[in-house]
Amino acid sequence: MDSLLSVLGGLGPLHLATVGKIVAAFVLGGVIGLERESKGKPVGFKTCVIIAVASCVLTVVSIQSAEYYAEISVNIRSDPMRLAAQIISGVGFLGAGVILHRRDDAISGLTTAAIVWASAGVGIACGASFYLHALLATALFLLAIKISPYIFLLQSRNQHLGKVKVRLILDEKEGLPCLMTQLNQQRNLIDAMTIRDIKRRKIEVNFKLTVRKRMTLDELYNMLCGIDHVCSVALEH
Repeated sequence: MDSLLSVLGGLGPLHLATVGKIVAAFVLGGVIGLERESKGKPVGFKTCVIIAVASCVLTVVSIQSAEYYAEISVNIRSDPMRLAAQIISGVGFLGAGVILHRRDDAISGLTTAAIVWASAGVGIACGASFYLHALLATALFLLAIKISPYIFLLQSRNQHLGKVKVRLILDEKEGLPCLMTQLNQQRNLIDAMTIRDIKRRKIEVNFKLTVRKRMTLDELYNMLCGIDHVCSVALEH
């Protein structure tokens, strides 16, 4: 500890400012990473810290190198944020690696990819000495992640279900007209319907249903279960 303090004491104001920027990027990147780590996401503390600190260092190098070469010769002019501009596009490829497209057409990992990109942004802000911007952005990132489940719950209560994947098993072929009649009475839109025979003369019906009437998922389930000859219901929203 004493040796560290002695090293810091021998640094000039410029170097101390640089150390402060890197430490700020480390702390804020670590805070973002710990949130992902607590949820078992692939991008955690180490990844966010490395991205934030590296982005900070590259930004500092970009700014200080532009100032250094400008002092050497008046004919040398360079953009102090040229490296920072490349960080944004470079980290985008890293974030794309955590986005997964599953077989059921669902996409996961978008939030984690956004966190990767955000960590780079926080590091750039620290490297450019915009500490308040970096701190406020980190706080808003965490707030958005925390309140998003409550917003989704509120929306699910007040909005239409939208598109729902439906899989039904009918015990007889006569149940198909009853099913179509009930769905049409609700003014629902049916898309991509497939019908196939299965064992014991049962019929499997798969389709995408656009629910136009305001109802919850359990209400839709109960409605489908109440249709004649329907013996099995599976919904995916």
